[in-house]
Amino acid sequence: MDPKQPTELPDWLQQPASAHSQASKTSFLQRNQRHLRSLLTRLAQPAPVVKNQRWHLAPQINLIRLLLLVLLIALINNVTLLWCLALLLGFQLLLLPPSQLRRFVRSWLISSFVALLFVLPSYWLTGPGTLLFFGLKTSLMLANAQYYRLTTPFQDLLSGLKALHCPDVLIMTLAIAITYLRMLGQHLLLTMEALELRTVAPTKHPYRLIGAMFGNLYLKSYAYALELYAAMEARGFNGHYVRTSPTRNHWPDYLSLGPDILVLILFIFWRN
Repeated sequence: MDPKQPTELPDWLQQPASAHSQASKTSFLQRNQRHLRSLLTRLAQPAPVVKNQRWHLAPQINLIRLLLLVLLIALINNVTLLWCLALLLGFQLLLLPPSQLRRFVRSWLISSFVALLFVLPSYWLTGPGTLLFFGLKTSLMLANAQYYRLTTPFQDLLSGLKALHCPDVLIMTLAIAITYLRMLGQHLLLTMEALELRTVAPTKHPYRLIGAMFGNLYLKSYAYALELYAAMEARGFNGHYVRTSPTRNHWPDYLSLGPDILVLILFIFWRN
């Protein structure tokens, strides 16, 4: 038998591959996919609220404190009183765990930057002094709102609104909106992951793909609304929330309102 001749590779396989990277144009969806996915993940699975076990207040007292603080910050024009409210918030932040404190700082800085963009036109109308003053007041309002959001579960917010005799239609609308917003965020996140697994080449029409995704999201939300209405009608829901266990106010609840009421008294007598 004749020995086998060695198999020769074609010339194009013997040539070394030129390793040169060519910048490829990426679509708008691909450039912002990571940021959108992280946003949808936080929306679908929000971080758990860590409640303060040593100083747990009634839901309605927490809501009254927030409304009173926002009202005081909006009315006060004295820097000393605003500094006292900022110190009061700072003492409360010292009791937060480190992870929750980092979340507070990150959310507060982002919201303050967005709010500053809306206050920015006052620079050309009244000067930098007014811009700085209203920027500080807005940041202080947002800081109190962020603290309330991080330390109060959503169910306590609904209980507080019910204890303050808010209309049941408002409570029902808020509860349904928050619940189904998370469900729609989870649906959009799963849709994006499915598209990523099925896509092997850059899409020719990325904006058409984005429109199809949000069109599908609208149809899903419409189907959710019909299913929710049928489920509520089958269970005999008449639009009224019943508080099974009414919460009673104790002396720590009234004591927590003391610093805010003291600042309110100083504000009234300082003006006079």
